[in-house]
Amino acid sequence: MKFNTETHSSSPRFRVILVDDEPTARVQLTNRLKSHPELEIVGEAEDVTSANDLVQTLKPDLIFLDIQMPKTNGFDLLPKLENLTPQPAVVFVTAYDEYAIRAFEANALDYLTKPVSAARLAKTILRLSKPPVSEPAVPHRLAKAGERLSAEDLVLLRDKSLSMMVKVGEIIAIEAHGDYARILLNEGKNLMMKQTLSLWESQLPAGLFIKVSRSLLVNTQSVAKMVKKNLLTWELQLQGAKEPILLSNLESKRLRAAL
Repeated sequence: MKFNTETHSSSPRFRVILVDDEPTARVQLTNRLKSHPELEIVGEAEDVTSANDLVQTLKPDLIFLDIQMPKTNGFDLLPKLENLTPQPAVVFVTAYDEYAIRAFEANALDYLTKPVSAARLAKTILRLSKPPVSEPAVPHRLAKAGERLSAEDLVLLRDKSLSMMVKVGEIIAIEAHGDYARILLNEGKNLMMKQTLSLWESQLPAGLFIKVSRSLLVNTQSVAKMVKKNLLTWELQLQGAKEPILLSNLESKRLRAAL
C-alpha cells in the first residue's frame, strides 16, 4: 500500500487510487495520467485488502482497478465501497477483455485493456468530467424512471448470446415488436431485445429521438432523406441502415416537423 505525499501546484478535481498487483502496470498508468492534471494520484495498492484500507482512509473520487490479482479479484472490492457516500467511480483496467460485460454490469464508469493507450484513457477522463463524481454515470443500463440518457451514454444491448456496448447516439432507430424492440445500428446491424418501445421512449434523449408512430422511434440525426413513393407512402432512408423504412403521410409529416 502506498500513499502519495507529493504536493501539486495545480488544483486537481479528482483524487485517484491505483489498484494493481503489477508495479510496472501502475507505473505505466501513472505516466499516462500525468497528461491529465485534473487527476491526482493519492495512493496505490497491490491487492483488494490494502485497496480497501486506502479507500476507507482517503475516500477517493476515482479508482483504477485491476481485475485479476492474487487470492481475490477487483470485483471483490466493490461491496466494500457501498458504505461510502459518495461512492467513488470505478474504471476497470485489465489484460483480459472477457470481463467487459461484467464490469459494466457492476456500474463501472469504464473498462480499459492493458496496455492502456493515451487516446482511450482520454475518452475515459472525458466521461468522468461530464457527470458529478457524486453521481457517476451508469453506462450499462437504461435509466431509472424519470431519468434520461444522453447521446454519449453507453447502453448494453443483448440479443440471445450476443452482447455489445454502444453509445445511445449510435442507435439510428428502434422498432416495436410486441414486448421486444428491434434496435437498428450503423452498418446495417440490428438486434432484438426484450424491452418495450414505451420504456425506450421514456429514457432516450427527447431532443434526439422522435416517436414517429406507435411502433417506431427515429434518431433525427440519422435521417438521410425521405422520398414520396405514392399518394399514401413515404420512404425513410437512414444513414447506416441497409433498407429504408416505409412511413405513412401522417408519420412522414410528424418526422419532417421534428427535423
